Amino acid sequence: MNEKTQSPKGAVLEEVLRAYFLRAGFFVIRGVPFRFADEDLTDVDLWLYERPTGTSRRVQICDIKYKQRPKAVERIFWTSGLADALDVDGAYIATTDKRKSLRSVAEKLDLQLIDGTDIQRIQNSQTVLYPERIGDEQLIAELQAVDKSFRNKNLQDARIDILSALSEGFGAPSAVRALEGFSRLATAAVAYHPDSQAARSAGRLAYLAGAIACQSLDYVSVGAAFRTMDERRDLILRAVRLGALGDGSGQQTLRLAMALVEKYAPGGRATATAVEAGLKQDLDKIPAEIVADQAVRLLKSDQLFMTGRELEMASYRIVLPPFDGLSVHTKSMLGALLDYANIDRERFANAWKSDPAQAIASAQAMTEDVEKGVSPQANLFGEA
Repeated sequence: MNEKTQSPKGAVLEEVLRAYFLRAGFFVIRGVPFRFADEDLTDVDLWLYERPTGTSRRVQICDIKYKQRPKAVERIFWTSGLADALDVDGAYIATTDKRKSLRSVAEKLDLQLIDGTDIQRIQNSQTVLYPERIGDEQLIAELQAVDKSFRNKNLQDARIDILSALSEGFGAPSAVRALEGFSRLATAAVAYHPDSQAARSAGRLAYLAGAIACQSLDYVSVGAAFRTMDERRDLILRAVRLGALGDGSGQQTLRLAMALVEKYAPGGRATATAVEAGLKQDLDKIPAEIVADQAVRLLKSDQLFMTGRELEMASYRIVLPPFDGLSVHTKSMLGALLDYANIDRERFANAWKSDPAQAIASAQAMTEDVEKGVSPQANLFGEA
């Protein structure tokens, strides 16, 4: 999939709005690919995951247009349709258009409008952008440089695969996809020459995959918000082990597949029984308990969502923090992910180095960022 082309001003606006939502306490991913029937349809400018309360979660999107003539009304209807297609809880539309009539159109479609006046206000603020973060354009350029040196597109493709998991099934399916991506990328990070740019780039993406895994499991856990911790653990365990097969539609698909094997494969019922037993045996071998147990520990202390935010923050730091530069909660989760992937923690911790003072400062800054939650920037766009 090719990266979308946009004006430099458009890219800057997306980064500014991403920073705004991050400061407002959201988990934010920029440029999430949206595919349908194996066709690349569009990118979601900002994919937003919010934790309004301890027992509720909300997934939203934000469509952003920076043009002289953004055709705002058309974009409002387009965004409404995209939100329906993605089955999210809500959507924002950001446009440089300042016409007051747009707000009534957006409200009619149950969308939040960020208009030209709002955008001007936030762009004039000096405290929105994170000076210690790189943007997606810089990240992509870094991945392209590494891939070019190895004459492949492994890291670029890995990034697209991680992000597309969000639009193709947030929850158990994206948790499994993210865990698979983390395993591949963490393996690559320890395989590259120590302290090389390749190791750092793979490490960045491993952190990003870990962040999405944490938020996916956090979202799954809400399905048992009012149940015991043991029940929540079982739900997460099932998500890690079965992914898309764990829900009702997944089980129905599996039963249909087994019925087809029984009807058409040589051996009939005996073959279907053997296939089902083999699948169960393979699934049981997945060390899902490692991830589920640590996720539940963080849920008990109300830290899983914050851990996902910290890993996302870490993945975009100019000075990429090593394993030992992360907070205690995040190191514990990352350690569980490494154990799940059967990767030696010490090797990963030594895959790249950072100045000790920088690492400590980076860890302190990340902890402050993720624990602040709602900041003064939260009121820049009214009800946002």
